[in-house]
This record gives sequence, C-alpha cells and structure tokens, in this order.
Amino acid sequence: MKRLSEIAYLLRCYKRLPLRTRLFVVVRYLVCPWDDIIDQISDSGSVLDIGCGHGLFLLLAKRRFPRLNCVGIDHDIRKIRLAVTSVRDVNVSFVANTEAGQLKPSTFDFVTVSDVLYSVPPHRWAEIFSLAHRCLKPNGVLIIKETVEKPKWKYYICLAQETVALKILKYTKGHSPRLESVEFYLSQLDANDFVIREHRRLDSGYPWPHHMFVAKKGW
Repeated sequence: MKRLSEIAYLLRCYKRLPLRTRLFVVVRYLVCPWDDIIDQISDSGSVLDIGCGHGLFLLLAKRRFPRLNCVGIDHDIRKIRLAVTSVRDVNVSFVANTEAGQLKPSTFDFVTVSDVLYSVPPHRWAEIFSLAHRCLKPNGVLIIKETVEKPKWKYYICLAQETVALKILKYTKGHSPRLESVEFYLSQLDANDFVIREHRRLDSGYPWPHHMFVAKKGW
C-alpha cells in the first residue's frame, strides 16, 4: 500500500510532465531502495541532492520530512527545467551545474548522490566530492547510493539496463556505465577527505547490486 500511495503522490507531483517521462520516474522509483537513503536524513535539516534528475528523491524525502530544506542540482538542463515546471507545488529548489557557484559553502546538513558516479569517469569524481565537501556543514553527512560490481549476476543485469537507458533510450546523460568495487568507493571517499561512518548492501529483494556509503565531512 505504501508503494501505491507514493506512486500516486509522484504522479500528482509530475502531472505536468509528458507521459513517457512520468513512466520513467515511476520505474526509477521502483528499482531503487529510497527509504534506506531517506532513513539517514533528519526532518529539521537541509539536503543537497547532486545529480537530482527530475527531483524524485527530493520529493520522496520532502513527503516524509515536510520541514526538510531540499535543493537539487544536475548537469542536465532539460531535466532541471522539467523539474522546476512540474513540482512547483512542492517547496523544492533546483539549480543547474553551471550555477553551482551560487550554493553557499557549509550550508547543508546532508548531501546525497544516488546512481550518478557510475556514469561519470572516476577521474572526475573529485569534482563531485569537492562540491559535496564545500556545501556540507562541519560534520555534515554525505550519502552515496550506487550499484557495485558484486554479486556478478546482479552486476550484469544492472550493466545491461543502464546501457539501454544511456545509449538507446537516452533517458540519462553520461558516459558508458562503469560499476566499481566497494573498496574503490571507500578509497575514493578517503582520498577526498570523507570519513566513512558505515556502508552496507541494499540489494535484498532487488536484482541490482545496490550499495550505500555514509560518510562524514573531514577537516
């Protein structure tokens, strides 16, 4: 019942979007363990979602935590424009990557990055981590949800799906999907001044190798 209720909520929020895009948003909702990510956030805080797309995560977070200050940023101008137009009835803000300089330093309690890094070359991850580090308050928390390379059967399912989304359907902009190991993510977080608080699998009940990393901003 909860899923049906949230799907109905999303369809209401995105009622101004084309049907094809609304269907994509619903599928995106169904394939990701959003509740586990939202569990890491508190009601009275503020969150910046890097790679927000159409703002799906922020709408779900705002529904659970109405007082949460939500801002999304994405490199896809088209998605930002659609998000601004479609969710104007919900108090969520959106900015394009080109406007990242407008985000004030040390203003967010949480930064989330969900299924973004897999389509970004690893040598450019530092740009994303730098933005997260700059925008987080002291002791702020970075939450990353990505798909990783194990178990292998889930890896191949995920790789095939994301290749179709990126290369054929073109729902997502980015490079060819690359699913890294858990150890690689941990090393990159450490190299970019984040202190790991916890990390765990989120793939139970899903045919995709979901994994979450929760880290505190270092000095």
